[in-house]
Parts: sequence; structure tokens; C-alpha cells
Amino acid sequence: MRARSLVLLGSGWHPRLFREECRSLLGPIETLHPRLTFVTQTESVLERISGASLVDDVIHSTSRLWVYEQDVSAGDVATCVHEWAESFLPKGSFAVRARKLGTGVCDLSRRDIESKVGAKISSNLRPVDLENPESEIVVILAGHGDSSGHWDDAQQNPLILWGIRDRSSPGTYVGTSPTDRPFFKPVTMDPRLARLMVSLSFSRGTPSAVVDPFCGTGGIAIEASMLGLKALASDLDSRMVEGTKENLDWAGGTGSYRVERCSADSTHEVWGSIERCSFVFDPPYGRNAWTSEDGLDVFLGALSSAREICPDGTVCTMLPSSPDALDGPVSDKLQVMGLDWEEMRGRIA
Repeated sequence: MRARSLVLLGSGWHPRLFREECRSLLGPIETLHPRLTFVTQTESVLERISGASLVDDVIHSTSRLWVYEQDVSAGDVATCVHEWAESFLPKGSFAVRARKLGTGVCDLSRRDIESKVGAKISSNLRPVDLENPESEIVVILAGHGDSSGHWDDAQQNPLILWGIRDRSSPGTYVGTSPTDRPFFKPVTMDPRLARLMVSLSFSRGTPSAVVDPFCGTGGIAIEASMLGLKALASDLDSRMVEGTKENLDWAGGTGSYRVERCSADSTHEVWGSIERCSFVFDPPYGRNAWTSEDGLDVFLGALSSAREICPDGTVCTMLPSSPDALDGPVSDKLQVMGLDWEEMRGRIA
């Protein structure tokens, strides 16, 4: 298959998790900006990111201009993009879509960039069509200060990047609103977060099944099934079991699924041995109970049962921590479920 060089534009919600999702789905990546990753893969890359949670846009045939101390005008950008277009922009109608990340670059405005680049490239062979263009040139003004409130150690060197939007990309993932499902509870997980957790479990390859021992209303199982994966969900609460079945039937995912009632520490008795599966779950303790010993016991019991099912399986879960986690970096002394992270790692290893 033909090799392709692509730039992925990530959601501003959590840039670091966007990059981790890219690594889980694609392997090695190059970080250009906290929200921009460069990948060189076969065309299968588009299939592999089609179900991503935090990929907002996919751009191919890219070029870039790093901006350090020099001042760059909209005219300079238009000249660079025009030279690139002679080699990479197909004949036919086009539109220019500019986007600013963080503070942008050199006080350049999106409207000015779109106007000047469009005017520079426009010709009889390549007319501008803002309504229904055959190609879309994306120009990204990636600057400092694109902060989501989460700690991030990625470099933020300003750059201007441009290329052609890949129309096969599904764009920003939203998912179905939990309130639209037949069975809903206020604690239902955001579909975007559930999809992200499933994606992160691909770090060792596509899992044969996704196991959720705390299924609740079925958010994680729904996302797994929508991706065509086998979903095995369970919960100790019979109401959640029946509600999850109802939601999965309603969602109509292509992946098969089973939902059973059992405790999290006995899932191996229900599912037996499974090769290459992943365990994706949000343990059922409130955010105010993050120091609860009971919560820790439930979590460790779920891990013990998971090892019985698949000793080398991948686990993706969320653990409540102290607010210090927002300041980063993660240290051995960070409080996770009331324990130092160093001690917690030892308990779950």
C-alpha cells in the first residue's frame, strides 16, 4: 500500500491524551505542537484513526513554516502556500480554511490568511469556491498558550502548517448523547471519554474483546461495539445489566456483545480465558471517596479477576487522585486513591 504522510489535529480538550491516543492507534508519532502530530504510515492509518475520540482533523500533503523570532506577514504565508500549491493542490475548485491554536502566530488573522492565500492561488484552473470546493486548504496558525488546564510537557514552538483536508476523515467525534439512550443515569460517562478509553487499550494492537466489569449504563461497551469490537460487560446491579442490554440493542453497533450480572472479582468465572483482550472500566466509587479503602479493594479485586481471564491483557481505567495531578509531572508521591503513586504501582503490578 502507498505510504502517506499525514498531520493529525487534536482536540483542545486534552492535548496530551490526544497524543497518547495517536500512539495507541498508530505507534510512533512526531509531535509538532501539543495538538499536531505527524505520522508516516500506509493508507491503513485512515482506517485506524477513523474511530478516534480526540482527532479533530486529518491533513495530507502538508508543509510547514517554523516561526521563531522573525516577523511573518499574511503575504509571506500566501507566497509559501502558493509555491506549495503548484506541486500539491489538484486542479479544480478550492477553499482556504484557516484555524488558530492558542495565541496564534505573529498576530495573523484567520480572515486575512484566507483572503490573501485564496487570491494568490486562484486561477482559471483553480477557482475559489467557498460553498462546495473540490479541495480544502487548511492553514493552521499554531502558537503558544493553547492550554486545556491539564499539565503538558510538549514543546510549543510556533509554526504555520498547511495542507489538504482529507475528506475521508470523520472529523470531531461526538457520539450519541447519553440522554437519548433508553436507559440513562446522571453518572453516565461522556461518550467521548468512553471512546478514548477504548482507543487507549489498543496500545498492544487491536484487542479481541473489550471487558468492562463495572458497566453501569453501558457507555464503554457501546463504544466498543460501535467500533466493531466484541464487548463483554457485567455489573453487580441487575438494573444496570438490563439497562446496558437495552442501550446496546438501541445503539446498533456492529460488534457482538454479552451482558451478565456478577461481581467484579468473579468475572473470570463468567468469561473464562480470553486471549489478547483489554479491560476498560471506570470503577464505581465517587470522586469524593478517593481515599476509600473499600474502593481500593474493589479495584484490586477486579484486576485479580482480569489476570485470570488474560494475564497479559491491557488495562485502561481511571483512578481518582489529588488535585496535584493537574500541575504535573506525575511523581511517586502523587496521591492516588489515598496512597502514594509509588505504593499504588506496587499494589497493581
